[in-house]
Amino acid sequence: KQWYQRRVRGSLEKTCDISVHSAILCTRYEKNLLLYGTYSKIVFGYDTRSKTTAFKLKNHTKPVLSVAASEEYIWSSGEDNALVCYDRRMNKLLKRIRMERISSSIRFLEPYLWVAGYDGNIKCFNKDMKIMKKIETGHTQPIMDMCHNMGATVTACKDGVVKIFSPNTSPVLWNSFTLDNSASCVDYRKGIIMAGCCDSSVVFWKNINVD
Repeated sequence: KQWYQRRVRGSLEKTCDISVHSAILCTRYEKNLLLYGTYSKIVFGYDTRSKTTAFKLKNHTKPVLSVAASEEYIWSSGEDNALVCYDRRMNKLLKRIRMERISSSIRFLEPYLWVAGYDGNIKCFNKDMKIMKKIETGHTQPIMDMCHNMGATVTACKDGVVKIFSPNTSPVLWNSFTLDNSASCVDYRKGIIMAGCCDSSVVFWKNINVD
C-alpha cells in the first residue's frame, strides 16, 4: 500500500442547521438518520428527511463519546466507561456494560461491533454484547478514533500515530504515519484516509493503487 498526504483548509457547503444546548462530541449518519452524542450525556436521533429530532436517549452519566447504529440497535459509549446497546424495535435499553477503560470509538459492520478505547486496542462484540475477539494494535497511548469498513481499519492515537490495517479480525498492518498533532477523528473512503487534527486542519492520504 502506498499513500501520499495533502493538508487542506477550506469550507464546506451547508445543507442544514441543528441547534442544541450542549457541545456535540460525536456523529454518525445511517440511512436518513443522523446520530449525535453530546456533552450533556444525551444521544440524539435527527431525521434528515423531515429535519426533526426523532428521539433522545439518556443512558449515560457522563458525556457521550461515540455512537453507532444498525437497523435493530443503537450503540453508544461515554466518559462513564459505559458501552450501551439500545433496541430500536422494542424501544428500550437492552444492555449496559461497564468497560475497564473509556471506549472512545465504536463502529458497526456486520456481524460485529468494533470498539476502540483508551487501552490502545480494539474489541469485537457480537449482537449479544459478548466479546468475540481482542485485537492488539501496538498503540502505546489511547486510541482517539477508529474507522472500520470493508476497505480498511484505521486508528488514530493520542500520540499522533495513525495506523491502517486490513479490515478483519486478524488484521495485518498495512501502513502507519505520524502527524505533527494528535488526530481527533479519522475516516476512510475509496482509498482516501481523512484525519481531523487538533490544529483545526484536515490531513488526507490517498492510496495511489486505488482509482
